[in-house]
Amino acid sequence: MNLILEDVRSSLLQEARLSPHLLSDLAGLEQYIAESYNSRSFAELLQNADDAGASRFVIQREGQYLLVANDGRIFTRADFESLCRSAASNKERGTSIGFRGIGFKSVVGLANTIHLFSGELAATFSRERTAREIPQAKRVPLIRIPHPIDKSECAPFAGALNNLQREGLSTIFVFGDLIASGIESEFAAFDPTSLLFLRHVRQVELRTNVEEVITVRREIVDERIQKVRLATSAATRWWTIVSEGNVNLAFAHDDSGICRLDEQEAVVHAFLPTHEPTGLAIKINGDLSTDPSRTRVVLDNWTQVVIDRAAQLIVKILLENLMGDEMLPKSKDFIRALVPTSDPRVYAFQRRSFKTELLAAIKKAAQAEIRKLVCRPSWLNAADFEQIASASGIRTVPRRLENIDGLLGFLRYLGATDATLDDLLPAFTRVSPSVQGCAEIVARLITLSTTKAIPLSYIKHDWKIWPVEGSVVSLHEAISLAKPFDQRFVDMVVERTSKQEFRRFVEEITDAAIANVLMPELPQMTSSTTLQFPRSLNVTSPVSSQSLIEPRFLQKPITLKRWRSAEQQVMALLTELGWQVSDVSRQNVGYDIEGLSPEGQKYFFEVKSINYPNEPFILTSNEEAVAREKCDAYVIALVHQSKETIEIAFIRDPANHLKLIRQCRQWVWECSEYDFHPEIIAACQ
Repeated sequence: MNLILEDVRSSLLQEARLSPHLLSDLAGLEQYIAESYNSRSFAELLQNADDAGASRFVIQREGQYLLVANDGRIFTRADFESLCRSAASNKERGTSIGFRGIGFKSVVGLANTIHLFSGELAATFSRERTAREIPQAKRVPLIRIPHPIDKSECAPFAGALNNLQREGLSTIFVFGDLIASGIESEFAAFDPTSLLFLRHVRQVELRTNVEEVITVRREIVDERIQKVRLATSAATRWWTIVSEGNVNLAFAHDDSGICRLDEQEAVVHAFLPTHEPTGLAIKINGDLSTDPSRTRVVLDNWTQVVIDRAAQLIVKILLENLMGDEMLPKSKDFIRALVPTSDPRVYAFQRRSFKTELLAAIKKAAQAEIRKLVCRPSWLNAADFEQIASASGIRTVPRRLENIDGLLGFLRYLGATDATLDDLLPAFTRVSPSVQGCAEIVARLITLSTTKAIPLSYIKHDWKIWPVEGSVVSLHEAISLAKPFDQRFVDMVVERTSKQEFRRFVEEITDAAIANVLMPELPQMTSSTTLQFPRSLNVTSPVSSQSLIEPRFLQKPITLKRWRSAEQQVMALLTELGWQVSDVSRQNVGYDIEGLSPEGQKYFFEVKSINYPNEPFILTSNEEAVAREKCDAYVIALVHQSKETIEIAFIRDPANHLKLIRQCRQWVWECSEYDFHPEIIAACQ
């Protein structure tokens, strides 16, 4: 008998004979571990092989036996004793993947007999033989008391064992009396990305009915970036891994480069994959605490340290690319992968988990720098904003990154704000925007002036935002030239406002005579000029009869232009009634318009265009969730346009007071029953 086996066996036998009840309790613990680690035994054996420095890991089926082998260090006495005992690992956290000393107990779900061969050490684990040694115990564990190998039991697998040893595989487990269901589920559940963050294993060979070889190859790019090639018989995939300290971020590649992982793939790894989503479109690895199954992350202090470090690395990548100093090639692809898989604001309403804690940590780590960053406002085109922002000396999101889905919403969540007119004013005397940019700026000034958000004194006559005869000039210069504004510019402003609003605005910042010169084709505004709007605004609210619009704001009739979008119609109506409104439809926040009533109360409008009254409309899951959050401040605006009229109906608190039916399309919410009490508004061309 080998000295290691004899020494450890005698010690454990003595303990068991002195306390057979404890041995029975250990049998129950072993069963609990096996159930907790369901379909994870191969992964645990792979982890142990990596901790032993193995580069190869082989699983081979031989008749009624399963052989699992690696070429790592052979067992020492301490290793063998830790294998036999529960929670007695000699590994230290941070120096190896495993550290509890209980993972190997999971294999009892695979077989009823286990043989171990490692160097000169040969031992058998058998409940039947242990029960004969300790008859006082009611039940016994499989892995506790090691027994000498019975050579007669080795005959069926001796040839396969010898072949593996000749291949240089130094430690081999042989599982006998196999539990078929356990073996099949293990093969089906094995995830090739288990190799992604291992330190030593480079090849896994599955030699079963269908042979499979999984290989991993690493190329060091620099001190914190490596390229990894993970290949199976079915596919080959490249990964880029960015590391700092003990945290790794894994970015997947497809044929076009770095890509976003779906939520099922974008999971946390505690070296081996868990079932926890990262919340981003990447994998994140670190020395995290997990539950006994190693599939769920435990949010303890150790895990929080890893989350904070991962957040700092993510913010570093974002900032280095957003601020122009590109750390990585193809920075656009990296940033796209770092955008959360869902609206990050929704995470605040979810149960505490790795992804909610990570997003909170990212927000905290990013605040100081992200607040210095401004986003392009929705009312100004990208090319002009880039030029004006540069001349104004403000930090902006690079234009090449603006079209990344969800990025601007993510940056706003982290603390970035939209550029305001005040931010851009310094450039109005230095640069000349395009005709489109001039029209957008003037239309914005008209909107803010009309809603009393800015006084007329705010508007300076030396701003170069007025196209005349093909040149962009200041208002002083336009008046001196005594020429009308370029027609294309006028048409663009009118598209965003109205002829009447534009004419009134020019009159107010100059006078009627000058307006006649600058805008001769537009009708003059007189005190008798009115907009057509026949009656007061109805707001359907099952909760309260309180109107969103007070009667004193309804004294002026209104006309809306029928060629505008539904969102523009609602914006125009609310603006005419004295509201301050902004279009947020591009930000994917669960509503289209933010509105501040004349009394200062904030509302959130989701606009739906319908072809006929009582036509069913849908809410996305995001819209429905936000509606539940905002309650009475959330309003559905239903817009029905015909040739002669525009009808707009408002419904408050739809989540609580409409009949919403969940439909299996893309998880949206449909409403087919509602009261349609619209305003019938005259439509003009």
